Amino acid sequence: MRHFPAVALLAALLAPAVARAQLMLPGALQGSPSTAKETALNRNDASSGQPKAAGIKPPSEETIVGHELSRDGFAGIIALQRGSGTGLEITKLSIAGEEISHPGKQCQVDVAAGTPIQASFAGRPNGVSRYEVELETCPFSLDVLEGAVLVTRTPQTCDFRAADCRADPAGLWGPPGNAIGPDQTKQLERERGHVELDMRVRFRALLTSAGKDKEATKQIAREQAGFSSEREVICRNYVREDIHGFCALRITQARALALQAAFEDRTKAKAKPARTKAKRQPASNLSLNSKANQKPAPGSAPQSRSKSE
Repeated sequence: MRHFPAVALLAALLAPAVARAQLMLPGALQGSPSTAKETALNRNDASSGQPKAAGIKPPSEETIVGHELSRDGFAGIIALQRGSGTGLEITKLSIAGEEISHPGKQCQVDVAAGTPIQASFAGRPNGVSRYEVELETCPFSLDVLEGAVLVTRTPQTCDFRAADCRADPAGLWGPPGNAIGPDQTKQLERERGHVELDMRVRFRALLTSAGKDKEATKQIAREQAGFSSEREVICRNYVREDIHGFCALRITQARALALQAAFEDRTKAKAKPARTKAKRQPASNLSLNSKANQKPAPGSAPQSRSKSE
């Protein structure tokens, strides 16, 4: 009986789930990505045996500084400016929600009242710049996307009891959905194919980097398979999302960057033990280069210890 490698068999089993994860973005036109780009990526795959793509840079804070963004393209307002050092400052923050005493009745809380709120840089844990906002009543974190910020918080809502408002800052804050015109919509459509291709290439690279680690392979595939539904939850209420697809595009770009960061972390983790071993055994390497066939002399402690290691 012919036996297939475990990784190849697992990849075949996971293929339907991965395919489901690569759904077309809302508002996208039927069409294929750039042929030249696809050819170049395929050539890299064939020559190295591993999918590769040029690194992509995280979005700059300049794409959000000085702009007023709204959650789901209509609710509330957040405006940011450069702060001291690596931080940002929130100069305006209004969060929409529901009245605590009358659930279902809309309310809005103006949080930033004259004094800017500090947002501290917290690194790039998922490949994009993250800032922590230590707001006493409603702390949250925000990730910088291109022309938008993704706000996360646990629990999701905040109770501003003095204003009788249960506010919800979580979600994508971007430009007003009604302000995205036909020209920008066409530009977003052109970007979609490239972004989806970038994400797929980075997913394949990360999957390959897991090697024979079956649990890591399953986790990577499971997370990617669930990405489409997570994107749908984040973007389903963005105004006119079915027309322009702005939210889905930005979330997909963030996913591509997260996959790239995970791949780089895994590659560094694999390389570290090799470098440590090389530094620890320089004499052994020199001996192999100069006297490859010579047996170690009896009672030679250094060479015996090197062999046992």
